[in-house]
This record gives sequence, C-alpha cells and structure tokens, in this order.
Amino acid sequence: SIEDRTLEVLRNAFDRLDREFCSLCTRDGRDWDCGSTALAALVVDDVVTLANLGDCRGVVCRVVSSDVAKTDDAEWQELDPEDDEDMLWDRANGAFSSGERLFWREVTETHSPLLGEEEERIKAANGWIIHETEIPTGQIHRMDFFDEDVVDIVKRCFADRLGQHRSDPARSIQIARTCGDLAVSRAIGDRDFKAAYNLPQKIASVSETQTITEQRAEIAMSWDGPPVFIYPEDHSKRFKGDLVSNVPDIKFFKIGQEGVVDEFLLMACDGLWDVMDGDDAVRIAKNLLFDKKLSAKDGAERLAELAKHLGSSDNITVILIRFYWEEIDKK
Repeated sequence: SIEDRTLEVLRNAFDRLDREFCSLCTRDGRDWDCGSTALAALVVDDVVTLANLGDCRGVVCRVVSSDVAKTDDAEWQELDPEDDEDMLWDRANGAFSSGERLFWREVTETHSPLLGEEEERIKAANGWIIHETEIPTGQIHRMDFFDEDVVDIVKRCFADRLGQHRSDPARSIQIARTCGDLAVSRAIGDRDFKAAYNLPQKIASVSETQTITEQRAEIAMSWDGPPVFIYPEDHSKRFKGDLVSNVPDIKFFKIGQEGVVDEFLLMACDGLWDVMDGDDAVRIAKNLLFDKKLSAKDGAERLAELAKHLGSSDNITVILIRFYWEEIDKK
C-alpha cells in the first residue's frame, strides 16, 4: 500500500539524516553538540504522510460541503465562521457565500518528556527528567499591537477566561527537560544523548557467567554519559539505549475526499506554536489564502511575521501547502 511504502521511506530517510548529521558534527575536528527537530510531508496520489520528530506541529484544514454530516473521524474540530454563520466557500470564485463548514485538526504529536510514553523510555535508559514552570512575561514587551491580527488574537485570548492560550503572556508553561537539558525527547543530532555515538572503544574482559556474545550485546547498549551532564546524586553516569530517539511518528490522511471543496496543510516549528493556538493559525491561514487570495508562500511568510509580532523569541519556520486536485466527471 501507499502507506506502507511511504512509512518505510520516511523512517529510513530520518535515520539516514540523523546519522549523516551526527557525522557532520564530528567531521574535520568539529565537536558540535547541536540538534534539530524535523517535520516532513510526503504526498503520493491522495495520501499525505507526515513524519514528525520533536516539537514541530502540523494542522490540516478543510472546507466541507454542507450536505456532509461530519468528517471521517472525531478528531476534527469545526471552526465557527466569525462574521456570518451561513458562509459558504465557492472554490470557483475563491470566496465564501453560504452553507459550508470549515474543519481542522492537528496531525502531529509533539515529543516532550512530559508525555508518559516518552518519560518511560527515558527512565528505562537510566535517564531523568527535570520539570520547570515558566511565565513568559517578556513576550508582552515583544508584541506588536499595531498589527491588527495580533490585536484580534489577543482579544479572543482574553475573551475566553476558562482556557489557556499561547498568545497569553501571563500563562504558566510547564517544561520538562531530558536529563535537565533538552525540552524534547526525540530529535535529529544531539549526539550526547544517543548510544551509537558514545559506545566504548574496546570490549571489556569476559566474566565467568557471560559469553562474548552476551557481553557484546550488553555493551552495545550500555554507555558512559558525557561529563557536561549535571547528574543526580548517586547516579551511575551510565545509560542503556537512546535518551533522545531519532524515530519519527508517522501519520496519514487523505486529500480530495468526497464533499471536501478546499484544504490546506500548515507545518511549523515551535517558534510559531509557542505564541499561537491551532485554531488561530487556521483562522489566519484561511483568511490569507481564501479571502486575501495570497499564495501559499506569501501566506507562510505572513504567519512567520505574525509569530514574531506576537512576541516569539524562538526560531520560526512556516510551510503552508494548499492542495489542488482535478475535478472528475463522474457521469
């Protein structure tokens, strides 16, 4: 199937990318300890395959004809029209008219040590997790209130007092760090957290109760931690397996389905998502593509600019993909 083939291609690609990146970090006398998150999309026919590693996020949005009762799963959320409950998207003319509905959903999962599965894997490798609480008060000093979209997003934020929004500079952020350092649990690079780049050079002498094969298998997983870590008291300073994984999560969704009249995919790193909720990002992207009729490239540039105006201080990368497909005459 398409899903099986694209899953294998992307997993192999991420594994090779990680190995080549780590090799680059030590080539020609380098001693780089850097790393990166990654998010990739592969489109084959009507199947979109997303591979995610780290804290990037992807959201997909689709405009659905009014005679479609619901979307294909319960994860879709309806984005209520802001001005007119009877707005309809007319694809031919590029505008809303009356009756259709707009749905969106996240199509990735972020890899944080806060997640139970990730925490279990890190602790099984003899790692530990440090928890922090942060209030990003500096964000408000970087916000540009001359940007109308910033004002609209902040208004929605403070109108909903029951929820916590990423545009709120007074919000409380829970951060978990792998071994007190990385705020992600999967990444490209970050050699200090991976077994393959910290294995012993020589095999120790064989004990009376171990065969050479058994000892090699154990040492292949067990490695000395780097001296830069601040270790907990009584920690052995040894690990088994990877603390930070290079295995991506793979998700699939189909485009051009019956009843869908337009759709787009928004992918971005945490520089956008640190300051913008998914529904706000979808709302802005819809306005840029459908109302202002910008290209996907120009729309992505505007979203990156808006993230900066909302006070983001992190790296900001945004990719916006609008899907087109030929209308098929079924007669």
